[in-house]
Formats: sequence, structure tokens, C-alpha cells
Amino acid sequence: MTRIIGVVSGKGGVGKTTLVSNLGVALAQEGAKVAIVDANLTGANLGLHFGLISYPASIHDVMKENASLPDVMYKHPSGVDIIPASLSMEDITTEPKNIRADIDEHLSDKDYVLIDCATGLDRETTNALDICDEVLLVTHPELPTISDALRTKTVAKEYGKKMLGVVLNRVNKKDEMKIENVASFFDLPVIAAIPEDSTIRKSIESKNPVVLDNPKHKVSREITKVSDFLSGKVRRKEKNLVDKIMDMFKW
Repeated sequence: MTRIIGVVSGKGGVGKTTLVSNLGVALAQEGAKVAIVDANLTGANLGLHFGLISYPASIHDVMKENASLPDVMYKHPSGVDIIPASLSMEDITTEPKNIRADIDEHLSDKDYVLIDCATGLDRETTNALDICDEVLLVTHPELPTISDALRTKTVAKEYGKKMLGVVLNRVNKKDEMKIENVASFFDLPVIAAIPEDSTIRKSIESKNPVVLDNPKHKVSREITKVSDFLSGKVRRKEKNLVDKIMDMFKW
């Protein structure tokens, strides 16, 4: 059965798209069939992480009913199928449309469909949430960003979505909110803590996800924790907070 997972955040700049691109590749490397979808209609950049700059059709065309999903799906050498959004300003006013029926029809052979949701709580975001069954929250461990992500969690739950957990991204030692407080704040497990590192920027510039470019890097290892969590490789047993924090910082 295809798992349709929305990756959401409360605000921009937390690395949500970077997580989607790398998580999709990490899952594919384990043999899963994966499609990743850019549902950020007004801020498209998922395709850019893979070097997709010019393409004849996008998810905007699907929402305008000018194309079907197979028409806008591009295969990456890693095995991931990418469904990008348009980079053209002409498409920025495209009305969001729930394409769940298209996903069920054309992507039913996938193990995972990862939806890169728009940031915020407007119609573009809620439409993307409506497509998903499960949700991953991505946030930075500082109070304003955590607060925005908590509002996003509340909306996702109102839409009846299963909350999988929290991925902390761009983590550094100076963050004002300690990692051990985040799980209790959200009442969700913290699956991974991805460090702030220049390797991410370099991988984006090289248009090659870091899990491919540098699979043994601490960033890649944390992203692999998320893919292992989703695939069930990690037993979801309760640990005390000390153990959780120790696991997060075994880099």
C-alpha cells in the first residue's frame, strides 16, 4: 500500500525541501519505490535540488487538467521519480487542486509518495495536507519556529492526518531551545536532529543530494534515521530522554 506523507513546516528556511529530496533518495537506496511531489506552487524549488531546471510540464499542468501525473514525472538516476512544480511566473496564480485521485490512480505502484508542502497555513498548504495521509513536521529548535510548527501540527490533526514525528533541522549548539524539550512540546517523537553544516549548501549547489554525495557524513546519517524510521528498521520503542539525546548526537 502506498504511503502518502506530507512534509510540512511552520515557516520557510528550515530545510523542508532538502529533507524531502534526501529522504526520497535514502528510501530509494533501500529498494523502495519513491515519488516526490513539489506541492509548493508559489515557491517551487524541489526539482532544482536534482538539477531539474527546464522541463515541459509540471504539477501545475496537472492541477489545470492539462496533463496527467505520468506526463510530469521525471526519473532521477537514484531511482526517485520527481514531480516538480513550475518555475514560471505565469503559473504562480494556478488554483490549488486536490490531486489525490490522480495519485491513487497513477502512483499506486509506489511504496512512498512524499509531498513537499507549502509553508504557512493558507489554501496552498491546506490543499497539500488534504492530499496526504501522514505528516512529518520539520522545524528548527528555536521558540518562534517551534511555535509556528505547533500551529501547523494543530491544523494537520484537524484534517485527520496521522502525525509521525518531528525532524529537527539546521541544529547547532547555540540553539535557544534544547532538543530534550522538543518532544514534550509537540507530544511527538523527535526522529532525527540534522546539524547545520556547509555540506548541505554544497550538495544543493552541485545538484546532488548529500546522501548520494557524502553518504557517511553526519547529515546523511541523520537523514537515514528518518528513512529507517519510516521503513520500520528502527524499533519504535520508548527510550528515556537521556538515551534519545545520546542517539541524536552520535555523529
